[in-house]
Amino acid sequence: MNRPLPALQPIPEWHDVDAAVFRNQILAHYRPAVLRGVARDWPAVRQALQSAGAAAGYIAGFDNGAKVDAIMTPPEADGRIFYAPGMDGFNYLRNQLPVSAVIGQLARYANFASAPAVAVQSALIASCLPGFAEANPMSLLDPAVQPRIWIGNRVITPAHFDQSSNLAVVAAGRRRFTLFPPEQVGNLYIGPLDYAPTPTPISMVSFKEPDFARFPKFHAALAAAQVAELGPGDAIYIPTLWWHHVESLDPLNVLVNYWWGSVPALDGRMPFDCLLDCLRTMKDLPAEQRRAWGALFQHYLFDGGDPAAHIPEHKRGVLARAAIS
Repeated sequence: MNRPLPALQPIPEWHDVDAAVFRNQILAHYRPAVLRGVARDWPAVRQALQSAGAAAGYIAGFDNGAKVDAIMTPPEADGRIFYAPGMDGFNYLRNQLPVSAVIGQLARYANFASAPAVAVQSALIASCLPGFAEANPMSLLDPAVQPRIWIGNRVITPAHFDQSSNLAVVAAGRRRFTLFPPEQVGNLYIGPLDYAPTPTPISMVSFKEPDFARFPKFHAALAAAQVAELGPGDAIYIPTLWWHHVESLDPLNVLVNYWWGSVPALDGRMPFDCLLDCLRTMKDLPAEQRRAWGALFQHYLFDGGDPAAHIPEHKRGVLARAAIS
């Protein structure tokens, strides 16, 4: 029998948020926030509040036939995107279909007692649903930030992080978000960093049925967790690198998300790539050397001061503030 998570602290909620409040009062703090009703006026939301069928028909009306990435997990996976047994591959099949075809699948599976989980993941709206973003605008962000759409039935995406700031808007159905601050990484039992069913590594813990004998530190993670359930028109701001576990709760769920603010390294690679490089280079060094390198990293990257304050500005090289800010 599945055991629900214990009562968790709620994610702070905001109402009647405009662009100035979002920028000056929410983004100014490295904390998640639920924005209730921020997209209540979207036509997509109004359709979803009528019925799932109305929402599906509205979205399908924008479909230009372009194929999008879609995955399917077997019914026995209970919607959880994860590894295959033995971690030999992943527990889903991947296909490319037009959005309307996926919506048709979801309509059929809504009548199944035990259905496969189906999900369109991170499809660029401009490429597959032209006109949808213009009809359902996000006033809190720069218009240059391109929205993506996620469509599926009851799907569970394990706890993972994004390398960008994330604003996610529920357009149809309900979603439950469970968030953890970055420092909980040691209590979440993260799987392989370079081999995961999602773009970034995931927690190995099943939140529906946690195995505390195998994952005892997950108790501490839950003590730091925050949770919120969102319905049509609600949004959530997830700061960069906050872990988030996402459950889609209805036969049709639609999410529109916006990623922005990622900071690639000078060679065009992301900070996570640098972490992997450091692991490959340093993880097998003697403990004394790893501690010594840790001191250097702490001094030059993480202490928060200016390690080059004593060097003439024109000779600071990679330590120049513009290079490390």
